[in-house]
Amino acid sequence: MDTLERLQGAKNLTDFAKLLGFTPKGMSYVLYQLPNDTKYRTFEIPKKAGGTRTIRAPEHRLALLQTRLGEMLDECVGELKQRNRKFWRASHGFQKGRTIVSNAEVHRRRRFVFNVDLEDFFGTINFGRVRGFFINDKSFSLHPSIATLIAQIACHENVLPQGSPCSPVISNLIGNILDARLLALARDEHCTYTRYADDLTFSSNEGLFPTRIAVNVHGAEWKVGRKLRQEIEGAGFKLNETKTRMSLRCSRQTVTGLVVNAKPNIKQDYYRGVRSMCHSLFRNGEYHRRVAEREDTTNALTPLEGMLSHIYFVKARRDRAYKVNKLAIEAAEFRPPRAPVELYRKFLKYKHFVAPPAPLIVTEGISDITYLECAIRALAASFPVLAKNDGGKIVRLVNFLRPSGTARDILNLGHGASGQAALIGQYRNMLKEYRHMPMVHPVIVLCDNDDGPKEVFKSAAKRSGLTISTTTTRPFYHLGDNLYLVKVPEGALPQSKEIEELFQPALLATKVDNKPFDPKKDHGDEAAYGKVIFAEKVVRPHWASIDFSNFTELLSRIEQCLTHYAAVKSATTAAPAAAASSP
Repeated sequence: MDTLERLQGAKNLTDFAKLLGFTPKGMSYVLYQLPNDTKYRTFEIPKKAGGTRTIRAPEHRLALLQTRLGEMLDECVGELKQRNRKFWRASHGFQKGRTIVSNAEVHRRRRFVFNVDLEDFFGTINFGRVRGFFINDKSFSLHPSIATLIAQIACHENVLPQGSPCSPVISNLIGNILDARLLALARDEHCTYTRYADDLTFSSNEGLFPTRIAVNVHGAEWKVGRKLRQEIEGAGFKLNETKTRMSLRCSRQTVTGLVVNAKPNIKQDYYRGVRSMCHSLFRNGEYHRRVAEREDTTNALTPLEGMLSHIYFVKARRDRAYKVNKLAIEAAEFRPPRAPVELYRKFLKYKHFVAPPAPLIVTEGISDITYLECAIRALAASFPVLAKNDGGKIVRLVNFLRPSGTARDILNLGHGASGQAALIGQYRNMLKEYRHMPMVHPVIVLCDNDDGPKEVFKSAAKRSGLTISTTTTRPFYHLGDNLYLVKVPEGALPQSKEIEELFQPALLATKVDNKPFDPKKDHGDEAAYGKVIFAEKVVRPHWASIDFSNFTELLSRIEQCLTHYAAVKSATTAAPAAAASSP
């Protein structure tokens, strides 16, 4: 039985709670006993075009309930797509595999591109609409009590709140009603239609744009056509008249912020602005950013990283698509996005190594991060430099460079010990790229003490002039600047040792799916399970009961790096002050 069938079979709170992995008592508490004034935290974020957007972030238990509801509804949508390939055909927002790029792609190289914006998209979807949809929509046809529960979980103050994990999928389901009407209108008028959240786009190569969709009032001024207005308002939505715009082929045409005259691309002035902000950050440690109609000087890295990630996503995705197009290559249309990638790479190096917000640990593999996270949590009381207890919650005071994902790929460091060796070898030259180098926190390369990281030892020895091997026993190696190397403790009689050997033998003997743990498991070996499964299915779920005593020396070594670097920074800061005060 698939997810949608199970949902349709639910009749009461007990059935529904079971589907979401909650106890009936737990769900009832979240819905009916949590005080309303504690269910959401409200705050404002600035809009690009000015003004602010209200975000309502749910309390953690309610957030979990909404997350599971959203995941279940996403599964239902996936099943409906399998039954009908045209289901959600027009929608490109809030769903896997579709983005602003896919939304813009279908409107490229058109004579007319007409954009319409819906006002207060989430706010127009109220409790009654949510409940009524799940009762009356023929794809769902849920029991009224289940529809009521969904609306109670999803809505706040009678509307879908922005910030809820389940608002996107529910808004798309209800928005699909509007999409069906507008797809029919677009088909009749020989246009293409898509929707990305509250942004509606129509495009056409006809000689004249259909007046039922848009009417040219005067010059460059256009207004929404009568039929389009009727369909939008008839579906229960409102038009944002200030964001209606028509763009012609002879001008710059944009869809969800991307230029579509030739192929989906970032606006040049947007990229130049981000590049200018980065250059200012690298020189002065701050940059100017326009927020809500005013200039703001800041050193915050998160907004700038978001802009660079957006640029990279659009350009890399676009150019990967065009790279496989032989005609485009032959016509010399394909150009790898080298400048944006290099800018993003330089920013990430600054963020992680020049201005890390906390001490950074660079591990060999992702399983090592899980081990250390759990060990620090279990031994937090003994290592106040590495973690603190904040109202009963253990807060880590060190960060990790994740060995997988876009950021690691852009940094071009490779993976495993080879990536660590590359970082050490490039470090000094990398720092020369920046004028502003706060370097408040150390960067610690952590590796096993065996033959695997021999290139790490070689690179570290070359950079520092120190002797480093499996038999050397220093607690840490300062490689210069803010860079350190820490090895897994070698033991009383120095010998090769991997981090997994710090766990007790009984834990290493744990079987998963009747298979033993093999830290050296090769790909394709089905007789055993490897490090990642051991980390995520054995260590992480049971961290509170695991004996981490053998990790004490390793964590002590990391803590000594932090203490040593704090002394180095203090001495470096004191020296110029003493020189300035001397007669």
